Amino acid sequence: MAHAISKQDIRRNPLAEWVGATVRFVRAHRAAVVAALVVLVIGASAAAGYGWYRQRQEEAAGRLLTEAFAVMRGEQPGSSGNPEEATKRFEEVASQFPSTRGAEEALIFLGNLQFNAGKTDEALGTFSKYLTTFPRGRFTLMAGLGKAYAQEAKGDLQGAAETLSQILDRDKDDPLAGEAYMSLARVDEGLKKPDEAMRVYGQVVEKYPQSRWAEHALQRMNAVKTK
Repeated sequence: MAHAISKQDIRRNPLAEWVGATVRFVRAHRAAVVAALVVLVIGASAAAGYGWYRQRQEEAAGRLLTEAFAVMRGEQPGSSGNPEEATKRFEEVASQFPSTRGAEEALIFLGNLQFNAGKTDEALGTFSKYLTTFPRGRFTLMAGLGKAYAQEAKGDLQGAAETLSQILDRDKDDPLAGEAYMSLARVDEGLKKPDEAMRVYGQVVEKYPQSRWAEHALQRMNAVKTK
């Protein structure tokens, strides 16, 4: 037969003692406890509200981004691509929904359209904005390449070399890293640094054997040697 628990046993029970102490504390500090609970409720509500707001922002940015892609590709029946209108749509996504994934994609496509349209200064600003806004974004190397191409087009070879070196230090394993290495070597050639160019071309051959980058790097190494 089970032994009946006496009041004395309950008093010795650690859990019961903890519950009793908690009850006494709450009674003694009722105002502070209520205030803390209010803060917790407000914090939880704010977090939930912010999450809902962010979700709505992402959804709206995604819809506008889809429209921009459709305009760029001319996906409407009987229409052709309209880069100028697409540029405006991408600008809207980036300005109306900053820091969203949609804005992240919009900045990349916007920079490319600006560069292809010969708007080098605008492209440089857009790619720089991406790298500032999304320093750990999904397309940092792509944005860095775009920035370096714009700098190179403006004749700022030293700036292009610095940009390429920075993104390779951070994203050397990115699938596009080979193109970044090739661009850096080409810029080094333009800066009259043949030894540095040869070193980078050699890295390409070592890191990407049997690739088009390695083939082109070998061609450039032979050309640099004969200069």
